[in-house]
Amino acid sequence: MIDFKSYKLDYAPEILVLELTGDLNAENSEYLMTCVQGHIEDGISRIILNCEELRFISSMGLGTLIRAMTRLKKLGGAVALAGPRGAVADVLRMVHLNRLLSIYEDVDDATAAIKKES
Repeated sequence: MIDFKSYKLDYAPEILVLELTGDLNAENSEYLMTCVQGHIEDGISRIILNCEELRFISSMGLGTLIRAMTRLKKLGGAVALAGPRGAVADVLRMVHLNRLLSIYEDVDDATAAIKKES
């Protein structure tokens, strides 16, 4: 199961943060993508996925991250991952997604990087 909440930072209201908790797998990755797509349709083009509390990510979850990044880049936007830890960080490194996705230590670092891109 995955749970998440979304919020905007006072110092960067143009960036949406989705705080992911639990597992990102085949059962729920499409739900996350639907939510990301909804935010895109609402005009959000810069999203940080806070992965600090994400415990597990499957291949479907990895595919969802790539799909989100691709959609946002096509719109001139950006997606960044913040704070992946443990098994999630290991998987990202093993499949070399750390070379494709923008991954940062925490939300503040990800915010600074996205703001610099604009």
